[in-house]
Amino acid sequence: MAVNSYLRTLILVLAVVAQSACTSKPAPGEAAIASADPMATAAGMEILAQGGNAFDAAVAVAAALGVVEPAASGLGGGGFFLLYLAGDDEYRFIDARERAPLGATKNMYLDANGQPVPRLSMEGTLSAGIPGEPAGMVYLTENFGTLPLTVTLAPAIRYAEEGFKLTRRALVGLRFRMKTLLGDNAFSAVFYPAGVVPEEGDVIRQPDLARTLRRFAADGFDGFYGGTTAELLVEGVQQAGGIWTPEDLASYRVSEREPTIAYFGDMRVITAPPPSSGGVALTEIF
Repeated sequence: MAVNSYLRTLILVLAVVAQSACTSKPAPGEAAIASADPMATAAGMEILAQGGNAFDAAVAVAAALGVVEPAASGLGGGGFFLLYLAGDDEYRFIDARERAPLGATKNMYLDANGQPVPRLSMEGTLSAGIPGEPAGMVYLTENFGTLPLTVTLAPAIRYAEEGFKLTRRALVGLRFRMKTLLGDNAFSAVFYPAGVVPEEGDVIRQPDLARTLRRFAADGFDGFYGGTTAELLVEGVQQAGGIWTPEDLASYRVSEREPTIAYFGDMRVITAPPPSSGGVALTEIF
């Protein structure tokens, strides 16, 4: 499937950790996972059951969401990871958001009169940033995880190959995005095969996505930002009017930033710094 700006991962693993002196820590071996879809949560629990840690589970959840939450998550997007390293009592923040292509210019969304073209910066391949989520998964795996991508991506690959039943929540996104997503033949072939929104409970299979995930699981960063996947992405984007190049993908890197810390009474709140807007908004609310 060609990458779409609409499939950006708006929320990946953006956590808010509140710590208070009167709050007890969970006992060893206890775990809880919250995500936007039960199948993604199950993927994370599956990885924990195989001996993975919380960071391995986060990778599994993110990958699974990209399969079962098609209108809001995906490898074509980016995300943030807020981490707590219990052994060091340390908080870390990984910025894996999308990056503008190297060929982007300040006037690329303006018409001949210098006026903004409506929605050109929000819809279509010219608005698509270079994906960061896969690089974030690799960074998380290599620096904090205990299991390889071949294990943590296995649930997502299974969901893509064997299919999953559409939930009511997933249908909300597909209905909301239908007008723009119908313009993408590859996406429509999977999610609007008859030109209409499918029914709740319909089984969706994504063999192309499964192959992409398998290449990514086998070769890590190079399995997405290089090789066959990169070639297909650049070709698809350029054919649709975008400006991606192989160098855009190969040069992508995640960044580590200092988390934002705020206080509410005797509670310390650790949250996401810019470029996330969520952490700033949360801090202002407190």
